[in-house]
Amino acid sequence: MDATGKDASKKAKSSRKTSSYSSRPGALVWFFRKSRDQWKDKCKDLKTLVKKFKNRVADLTKSRDKWKLKAEQSAIRIAELNSQLDSIRAENTTLREENTTLKKKK
Repeated sequence: MDATGKDASKKAKSSRKTSSYSSRPGALVWFFRKSRDQWKDKCKDLKTLVKKFKNRVADLTKSRDKWKLKAEQSAIRIAELNSQLDSIRAENTTLREENTTLKKKK
């Protein structure tokens, strides 16, 4: 094929591309820009929403870890107080037994 055959082929292809739209080019440009701007805005809004959710998850994770630590410390404190209470009760029982023994001797 010579150069004129290639040019004719390109023109036919380009005319097929533009002829597939029945609207005038200015209206198409307006529509395509509007469409592009809409998906860009939608993407921007979704990115903002994702960032908000990520921040919320980070805040909740931090809060949960804080409360978990507090609960663990409270459980340790409760265990310590229970052991102290048991030793005091045992001591109290021993003292009562000694007291009853002394009363019986008198």
